[in-house]
Amino acid sequence: MSKKADNISRYLCFLLRHNPEAIGLDMDPCGGWVLVDQLLQNINTMSTYHLSLEELQTIVATDQKGRYRFNEDGSRIKACQGHSIPWVTPELRILPPPEFLYHGTNSDALQSIMQSGAILRMKRHAVHMQGDVGAAWKSARRWKGQTPVVIKIAASTMKENGYIFSVSDNNVWFCEEIPTAYIAELLWSPTPEHQT
Repeated sequence: MSKKADNISRYLCFLLRHNPEAIGLDMDPCGGWVLVDQLLQNINTMSTYHLSLEELQTIVATDQKGRYRFNEDGSRIKACQGHSIPWVTPELRILPPPEFLYHGTNSDALQSIMQSGAILRMKRHAVHMQGDVGAAWKSARRWKGQTPVVIKIAASTMKENGYIFSVSDNNVWFCEEIPTAYIAELLWSPTPEHQT
């Protein structure tokens, strides 16, 4: 992805996950959908970016995390997860989780987690987890200057004890909170296949 496309992708995250009002987007509270035509028009007239439909389609198709999705006819777009907008309800499927899920974080946040007794959702709708440890390491590395750590969570045991799990279109898993009693292991360094 080019530097321009990466910058625009980050801006799309800001708009579709956190602040649609920044450029006057009419967001559907059910799922966070916005009209593609309105998104393009408002970006091009109310921001410092210029974005064509073809560029938007390329960003959606090539985003490594699969953060965005068009509806069937391509007229609307949403962020699949990561919303901090309190009035948006993400579209998630309630499913039984795999045996283990992984949460990428850093050593400072881990200290707070252990003191509070749970991984909390903070400003998000729920705690985010990955089914793949490599994806969790990518998430853990996003805090510059921090020591990354991945928390291995006994998800199937949580499910047996009544916790509800859901998953987004881009395979990110969610739960309201993760008590520290369900931490199966702390991973301080990735295996060789997860070094990148």
